[in-house]
Amino acid sequence: MGMLKLFFWGLFCFQLSATGNTTMDSQGMNSFFRFFSPELQRVETRIQRIAQDLQSLPVPKAHPWGSRYGHRSADLPTENTPDWLLMDLGAPRKVDMLALMPVNLSYQGEQGVGYGFPKRFRIEISDHANMSDSVVLVDTSATDVPNPGKHPMVFEFAPVSGRYLRFTSLKHEGKSGVYFWALEELFVLQGNLLASIGTEIRMSSSVDLYPQWVPVRINDGQSTLGMPVEVNAPSLSLGYLSAKSTREEVENPLTPLSKKWCAVDLGKAFDIEQVRVLPLESDAYEVTGGRGFPRQIQVQLSNDPDFGTLAWESPKGNFQLGYPDGCAIAVTVPHVKARYVRVYAHLLWSRDNWYVLGLSELQVYDASHNVALGKRVFAKDISDKKASDGWAQEFLVDGYSSRFRLIEWPTYLRLLDQRGKLLRETEALESQRAAIVSRGKTIINMGGVGMVILIAGAWLRGMIRHRVMRIREVEQLRQQIARDLHDDIGSNLGGIVLLSEIGSEHSRDEESRQDFQAIRRAAEEASLSMRDIIWLIQREPVSLKEFVTRMRQSLRAILHQPDVFLEVEPSSFPDRSLSLLFRRHVFLAFKEVLNNVRKHAQARVASVQVVIDAERLRFAVSDNGVGFDPSSVAGTGHGLDNLRRRASRLQGWVKIESDPGKGTTITFEAPFS
Repeated sequence: MGMLKLFFWGLFCFQLSATGNTTMDSQGMNSFFRFFSPELQRVETRIQRIAQDLQSLPVPKAHPWGSRYGHRSADLPTENTPDWLLMDLGAPRKVDMLALMPVNLSYQGEQGVGYGFPKRFRIEISDHANMSDSVVLVDTSATDVPNPGKHPMVFEFAPVSGRYLRFTSLKHEGKSGVYFWALEELFVLQGNLLASIGTEIRMSSSVDLYPQWVPVRINDGQSTLGMPVEVNAPSLSLGYLSAKSTREEVENPLTPLSKKWCAVDLGKAFDIEQVRVLPLESDAYEVTGGRGFPRQIQVQLSNDPDFGTLAWESPKGNFQLGYPDGCAIAVTVPHVKARYVRVYAHLLWSRDNWYVLGLSELQVYDASHNVALGKRVFAKDISDKKASDGWAQEFLVDGYSSRFRLIEWPTYLRLLDQRGKLLRETEALESQRAAIVSRGKTIINMGGVGMVILIAGAWLRGMIRHRVMRIREVEQLRQQIARDLHDDIGSNLGGIVLLSEIGSEHSRDEESRQDFQAIRRAAEEASLSMRDIIWLIQREPVSLKEFVTRMRQSLRAILHQPDVFLEVEPSSFPDRSLSLLFRRHVFLAFKEVLNNVRKHAQARVASVQVVIDAERLRFAVSDNGVGFDPSSVAGTGHGLDNLRRRASRLQGWVKIESDPGKGTTITFEAPFS
């Protein structure tokens, strides 16, 4: 058997050297050792089974919305200085699950995954703020815990009653001699209820840097986990959408009856403990970008269907950073018995000059059950869109978000915890596989194949290592540029949007309000362009289907025309990965053409068509605008020379068809590179 192994190994290396195909180094090597190693076969079989299991599990979002990171302690003097956070649950709760969600700073790449997660910690619960009779729920003080990365760390136990819950970090993350700990969210569950939402908290230290680091972020329910959904059960509905209203109708203080609202009749009075308001996740023109979610919201309970007498109402909630991207707003109710629950929108976001209220789901919890499921919904007004398009008031309580079927938080957290464990198991198996292959190499080399094989292997490894180093350097440069754009320019643009929004609301004269609104629109457009640039240079790889989706989103964001759609031929096409060079030049050319339509065409109607075949992509943008003479527009701001240069870089072509007064059609085609 030893001589047979040597023969096959020598034959493999000879073929590798003769073909010059360096990609065979890992694939061919594994195939060779798999033939002789049952242990390697078992490892790879398990890796494949895990990959199949991961397809049915939910995935956290890539980054937090609006740079809302979470809670971070102050810099601590030593690695082992205890630092605590105390949560007042308001009343004794029978807690049976805890989940710690790490902070994920995506702009820092792999270094930002699980940022500041404590290495050792203790969690206790008590009926007294001084923790005099505390019960220890979790204690990891003996050994370091593995960093869970992008997934929650979940702990389940028999129900333990208490009002005060204290988290103490006992061993912290350390960087450059600075020690600290951080969490995006600390979930405390009583059955299906999120008992930690909006509770009062105290801490021994914190960093307060709005909006990134704020202590209350740790229990506001806004995290990269999004909504609790079952990813294998897609939704056929989108949710509830109100009728359109003008700015004058919505913002006139003399017409309070114009305020938007939607409500659910529970059929009988329930002892309500929590209400959850779920935002839309739709790219419909009226609500894309979160414009359907209220800027200022209030939950009201009543036993009167007209809400003339209120049993309870929450404080008005403001969302100055926009809507809660893919996360529910959970409102804790102090055990109020009521039959009717209403979501009342005091302020709305606008799309052009129109305002709408849109929600994907309204959940009402009595103890651990959603008692609003399938009940009657009524509202101030409703959209004229059809139920077949996904919009109807009964969809507000159908048990689905805009994308998937909703499940309860304990089940969702278990699934995410399972995903994290499977990914960590995969990493361990990959290391085990590498060790098996390495051990096999050693055995074969000890068999005396000869210096030729050793030299050839060393040369191949050097070539691959050099190539990997070059790829790593390019990736590091790309990530650095993305971080600089996100940190410096992104934060400045966000500040401009926030200041102009405040200035618009508090200015006394109409001219100043219009100036502030113009500043806000310019800053929002610049922010969108910057996000596109970061997307181009940071995401790798990007599929063709993702690319077409991005083109569709840019079309709606730039043209602001609800009737224009992006038509794709064929509607179903094979997916493939796109190179950075291709997607950069095609995407920027597409945006340049759309901006020309918006700025110069004066068009009432526009159409966009994308044609995809096996080897190339072509898009054509047509409008019925003023048109122009293509031979006489050099230097006029139309950017036609840029389009030709981009097509040339991709070995493609661009065609411009236009006459004054007869509209314009611009066609751009490039092969997949």
